Amino acid sequence: MSTSNDLLETLKLLLDLRDLDEMGDVALLDLARDARIETLRRGELLSLDDHRDRHLYLIGGEVELQAEGRSMQRVQAGTERARTALFRVRTHGLAARALDNATLLSLEQATFERHAAGIRDRQVSGISVQEIESDDLNSDLLEEIRQAFYHREVDLPTLPELAMRINHAVQNQNADLKSIAAIVAADPVIAARTVQVANSAMYAGVSRVESVQQAITRIGLLATRAIVITVVVKNLFAPVTPVIKHRMHGYYQHSLRVAALSHVIAGRLKGFDPDRAFLAGLIHDIGTVPLLILADRHEVLNNNAVLLDTVIAQLGSTVGETLLRQWGFESEFADVALHAEDWMRDGDTADYCDIVQIAQLHCQLVGGRKPPGAPPMSDLAVFTRLDMQGIDPLRLVMQAQQEIREIISLLAA
Repeated sequence: MSTSNDLLETLKLLLDLRDLDEMGDVALLDLARDARIETLRRGELLSLDDHRDRHLYLIGGEVELQAEGRSMQRVQAGTERARTALFRVRTHGLAARALDNATLLSLEQATFERHAAGIRDRQVSGISVQEIESDDLNSDLLEEIRQAFYHREVDLPTLPELAMRINHAVQNQNADLKSIAAIVAADPVIAARTVQVANSAMYAGVSRVESVQQAITRIGLLATRAIVITVVVKNLFAPVTPVIKHRMHGYYQHSLRVAALSHVIAGRLKGFDPDRAFLAGLIHDIGTVPLLILADRHEVLNNNAVLLDTVIAQLGSTVGETLLRQWGFESEFADVALHAEDWMRDGDTADYCDIVQIAQLHCQLVGGRKPPGAPPMSDLAVFTRLDMQGIDPLRLVMQAQQEIREIISLLAA
């Protein structure tokens, strides 16, 4: 590894970094004076543990980010991702391996923090950071997590290419069904699940479908996207610690229950698409996933359920909104993630978030749990907005239990 430093060239590099957009000339000069350029040869590994005092950016080549030896993400110089810090979460075991010769801009961490603290407001990249209160020894860790999101040092998981292509296709009015079927057929698990759902009681027609294209023709693009995202969410990351494995399983089961309930409720109301409601229910709590990924690498966090619950309660909704916008979802889905547990939210027009809230309140009827702190349904404005005066949600859920069980069993496998 070699080092070099040139003030003028370094300043030019700093001006291109998104993290430094709001910093003034004095701050940039201060950072440039302490900066250095580092190079990695192909195959060389750079460990965060050896660079705790540095803030690193990729300015040349390509690297693979790793956590405890597991591949997490590729970062290529010149991309939008490279304009942010290489390590957004500063936890033990993170490393970067050079896929070809790579060049890094290395800033002094203390200098960066001193200037960043004075200029940023409390909302970055759509993540509104609330103060996390704690009266025990975990307050330092909570503050570290808060600062990681505040400074955009948290790597949000990327949506797999197949899911991204399906997501874009559904939003394209000129989408070609044949090409979408070819995309889905490329993944055996998703292809099999799509055909299985098309032949279920939810969508079954006169004859049995055998091909992916026939299945998509029957169930439609919205349902196809919901199936793709269901499989993707389940496999988004594989936890290492038993506690987080259990939490991830619980998260997925809860999301499926809310999705199934949302599907049933929307099917009984005018103006709502059940498949769209299913997807809204599925992703309403998606912000939990990046926080579980973070907790999986924090021994203190994954051994303290109360602490983990506090972090999720404080950051889950805004992290979820940011993640869905990054994945290219429509604003209405990002709003669901942000407001799914905002029980007193205002609004004159009923939307899918209202349906998801009703679904959450009835989750315990299908083996789940009611969200802690949720008020009685009679106190909620959503009941009026959805015009459910003629519908008894309790009776509706009880009548549709077989349908709900089928949805969950089909997609939980």
